[in-house]
Amino acid sequence: MTVGTFILIAVCGVGVGILSGMFGIGGGTLIVPLLHLGFGLPVLSATSTSLFTIAPTALSGATKHIRQKTLDLKAGLTIGFAGACTSALGAWASDYVPELLILLLTAAVIVYSATKMFKSAAEKTNSLPAATVPAPNALKPAQAPPPPHQMRARPRLLFSLCLGLIAGLIAGLAGVGGGFMIVPMGIAYLGFSLKEASGTSLVAIALIAIPGIVSHALLGHIWFLYGIALIVGTIPGAWAGAHLIAKLPERPMRLAFGVLLVLSGVLLIINQFVG
Repeated sequence: MTVGTFILIAVCGVGVGILSGMFGIGGGTLIVPLLHLGFGLPVLSATSTSLFTIAPTALSGATKHIRQKTLDLKAGLTIGFAGACTSALGAWASDYVPELLILLLTAAVIVYSATKMFKSAAEKTNSLPAATVPAPNALKPAQAPPPPHQMRARPRLLFSLCLGLIAGLIAGLAGVGGGFMIVPMGIAYLGFSLKEASGTSLVAIALIAIPGIVSHALLGHIWFLYGIALIVGTIPGAWAGAHLIAKLPERPMRLAFGVLLVLSGVLLIINQFVG
């Protein structure tokens, strides 16, 4: 690798890191096509190297979210530890499962997640209250019910565990962090805002990625110099992205995340059939 290539990969990493910190994704759906199509790594090496970059990237963004208190740490740890149990299994299975099957599975999850994000953005619009002037003697309105994630603790815990197990398996197989699944599911079923879902997802991703990284490293799949070049850019990028999402309006960002998911799915398909 030349110095110029190292710098170029690091610059690309900054952009991936910003998106990671903003939307709670590991960035694997962008890194894998970048490494394979842009820099010629074999598909398996690209997915493995992508996973190698995800843990430090997610940890950087999660640290900022923790300082901002824009996350549910307990849910993140629950999802993360559950996912860590299956990500190593996914990494091991990646040697035996056909790449096309991995692509179809990942694409199906991305399509479902994008649908959930667009739906949640539409519901956010419909739930905006109309501007009204309260009558002087009007009765106080009934107190709004608590968010879904405060209503049913046991089903929430069970859902978080199941979400982590599935996200971890996909992370190990496809070399992605699983945030493209965790964030939409957190919004749809755990009652998180986008910034809460993003921060929670990054905590989970940092844990999910570790066993998969170890497995891929032992199998000799990772191109470490390319991964280090990406990390040089993704770590500051993720910190900046986590800072940005706390200040941006919710609904446009949900729409933007849905568009990002669609783009990621297209890139994964191109990655499979081109190059």
